[in-house]
Amino acid sequence: MTKIQTIGVMGYANCSEQDTITALEILRGAAMVLEGKIAPMVRDEQSAETLDVKLVTLKPGNVTMQMGTQVVPDAMMTDTDLFDLLYVPGGVGSGAMSLDPQMLDAVRRHYNGGKIIASNCSGVGILARAGILGKNPVTCVAAIAPGLRAEGINVPEPRRMWLGLPEARIWTTTGSYGVNGSTVALISHYFGHEVGTVVSMMFDTLGGIGQSVFELEGPEFYYHPELEAKFAAYFKPTLLPDIGSKK
Repeated sequence: MTKIQTIGVMGYANCSEQDTITALEILRGAAMVLEGKIAPMVRDEQSAETLDVKLVTLKPGNVTMQMGTQVVPDAMMTDTDLFDLLYVPGGVGSGAMSLDPQMLDAVRRHYNGGKIIASNCSGVGILARAGILGKNPVTCVAAIAPGLRAEGINVPEPRRMWLGLPEARIWTTTGSYGVNGSTVALISHYFGHEVGTVVSMMFDTLGGIGQSVFELEGPEFYYHPELEAKFAAYFKPTLLPDIGSKK
């Protein structure tokens, strides 16, 4: 299995607080478990491991998230940095990022370098525009699902809370509601059942969605075609603008 020692969670202008910070907190929680700083139960493999989780940006300065929260990043990513796992959250700024050459290059550089790419919500549109998804099935927020399908991306219906594809090195998640369970499931897969159990109890995920936190495929999402179509039409210019449009 792929060894993950470094994780970069991408911050950018108008990324979602929930999509970004929830994933960042849970991943850092896993790092604390791996390092032995949180040990409510004896694990079979108790030797400390280091997992470096950073909030990174492509631009200097603080990140202003979509609801106005100001966040100080840990580092600015250089053109040569490679994290074992690059996590791209969604948010209203993801549409602009899906047209941003620097962002798309960062995603391609990691994927072509053999690294794992994870994303949630409308951030999956960035992965699509980077050209790394191919015909692999992915999930995303309902608001961009029709637009991605129109661009040839395989978004099965009904959508799953998450879809983990270890062989393809791609992990995708629905909107903010799915981020908690998806991130714990990712941890369970790459760091083992015991670490996943501790993290799932820390964030009450196991009590919320049960044993699916140990699976590569999350629970089905309820499908409401009329509402989803309405929201997709409304949000498309923001979350998945036409290629070539100015942002």
